[in-house]
Amino acid sequence: MADDSLLALSNALIAGRYAVDTTQVLPDAGGGLQAYLARDRMAADARRVALVVSRSASPRIRHLQMLDEPIDNLMVPLGHGLARLSVGNGEGYFVICASPPGPPVSAPLTPWPEKALLDLVLRPVATILDVLQGRKLTHRAIRPNNVFHSGTGQPVTLGAAWAAPPAMHQPTVFETPYNAMCHPASRGDGSITDDVYALGVLLLTLSGGKIPMAGMDDASIIRSKLDLGSFSALARDYTLSGFLADLLRGMLAEDPDHRPLPGVLMDLAHTRGRRIAARPGRRSQNALMLNEVGVFDARTLAWGLLNDDKKAIQFLRNGQVTQWLRRGLGDASLATQIEDLVRGRMAETKPGSWSDPLLVMQTINALSPRMPLCWRGLALWPDALPSMLAEGIASKAELMAVAEELLVADIFSAWSATDGPPGRIAAPEMVLHRQLLQSAGPGGPLRLFYALNPLLPCRVPAMAAAWVASIPDLMRFFEGSAEKAGDSLVDLHIAAFIAARADRKIEMQVNGLGGIKDVASFRRAELILLRDMQTRYHPAPMPGLAKWVAARLRPNLDRWRNKYRREALHLKLDALAQAGSVARLLELAEDPGARAMDVAGAIRATHELATIDAELVAIDGGDRVRFANAERFGQAIAGGLGLSAFILMAMSVLMR
Repeated sequence: MADDSLLALSNALIAGRYAVDTTQVLPDAGGGLQAYLARDRMAADARRVALVVSRSASPRIRHLQMLDEPIDNLMVPLGHGLARLSVGNGEGYFVICASPPGPPVSAPLTPWPEKALLDLVLRPVATILDVLQGRKLTHRAIRPNNVFHSGTGQPVTLGAAWAAPPAMHQPTVFETPYNAMCHPASRGDGSITDDVYALGVLLLTLSGGKIPMAGMDDASIIRSKLDLGSFSALARDYTLSGFLADLLRGMLAEDPDHRPLPGVLMDLAHTRGRRIAARPGRRSQNALMLNEVGVFDARTLAWGLLNDDKKAIQFLRNGQVTQWLRRGLGDASLATQIEDLVRGRMAETKPGSWSDPLLVMQTINALSPRMPLCWRGLALWPDALPSMLAEGIASKAELMAVAEELLVADIFSAWSATDGPPGRIAAPEMVLHRQLLQSAGPGGPLRLFYALNPLLPCRVPAMAAAWVASIPDLMRFFEGSAEKAGDSLVDLHIAAFIAARADRKIEMQVNGLGGIKDVASFRRAELILLRDMQTRYHPAPMPGLAKWVAARLRPNLDRWRNKYRREALHLKLDALAQAGSVARLLELAEDPGARAMDVAGAIRATHELATIDAELVAIDGGDRVRFANAERFGQAIAGGLGLSAFILMAMSVLMR
């Protein structure tokens, strides 16, 4: 009964079947993400989990699209979409998965026997990773609170990794040092060998019943892995069998090419005979003191230069770095390579604002080719650009600024030209991203954010309670908020959103708004844009938006000259506003035929009035002439009559 009432309350089921109950929190089901109970109207007894998508963290769209079939022991996405919260009036975006079969292995952490580790953890997880690798996908969320176990003798289940950017919530210890040094939103999808690494740390964790390197801060963990190597740094407090030690040494290898692929891990007989000896890097007997921290090898030096990019320039210019490389580390070839980079930078007559950061980036990659792109103290992988922009627009303005500079200055291409890690070179899409950033139209990096994160909502503060992620969503928002809106609905932020999410025709209309300076012309273009958006994306009546449009069109009707026609148009405008069609409102206000008739009628009336006035003037002038003639004729007649009377009187006297 409770299920039925919940389904009845939900006016928008996710994937047509799932209802989210935000009153039922599932604290351990999301692997660190907020999770709620979801119910399936097609399987009343089945329990589902709804993972919350953060407004500032892009979900993994390719995974949501491609993982459309069940995979044993993996919480694949069953659906995703918008749902109204059952408490409050807000909206949220959720990824629906099957509920985990049991609690996470982190609750509580206990030592596992080696056989259980191999049979119940290694094999099933390797099988999952092999399937993902076949689809060119990664998991990137293998950690104790996101791996679930139903009970003795049962294989573990990998939790969902689809509602947040890859590795964003991974603890530093479960990431390779090169991924861990990146901002959490900038770690990227990586490769399946990154999942093999995380699986190795998980096996080590379960073998001893404790998290490796517990109590150490992130910087110390990264530094220790760089100094000692991941296996030595992680396993120094563990007692491992010879086989497990060899297995983990391979899975935690610094070189991704030396880590066994999932298909190899599925065959333990083959794994037992596989042992790759990694060639240790050069180490100096004398430390280079870099910001009061001693470095003994090239990759630790690269890490140090990243951590203080401003002082890095000083160390490069004064020759401390190259001198130590040549004399301390004994690597003359590397020293010469970096000297050439510094010499090229110093030879610039008009250095740009990014000349020094570019030198630091190139030096870091020369010192350690596996390092991510390092720019102004920030490390990132290029494929993480969408999630980096999402984090930047939400709370980290420096991320947005760095992303914009990397594209504008074409730094991705410069980094790709170095001998970077295979599979992590900047994709050709970066060229398209740069073109979009610099194209004519509103928004710049804001527009790029909306283009690369199509599931995330518009960030206008007024939309904080709604999840406006598409143009139909935007039209519904306009319908509900237009009554309280000001003189314009399409500001710069909303224009960037529309340009990124609408079709090409609407995009071109929005681009044209920026070049309109005249207020009246801008208003007309905005109304035409709203008309076309309603026609294309929300053809249903929109009386709220139509009333707002009608208020902007009313002054146009006041210019009509025919009083009765003007009054009739106002009445019709109100009626059409109630009907909710912006197109019909514009047709009424901008009907060229009717407007021409009104103008012609006004001109005709003006001519008729002039004719009447002329006739009145003429009549007035004619009366004065007739009055003068009448007066003259009257005087003559009166004189004649008087004379006649006098003659008659005189004759009568004489005749007597």
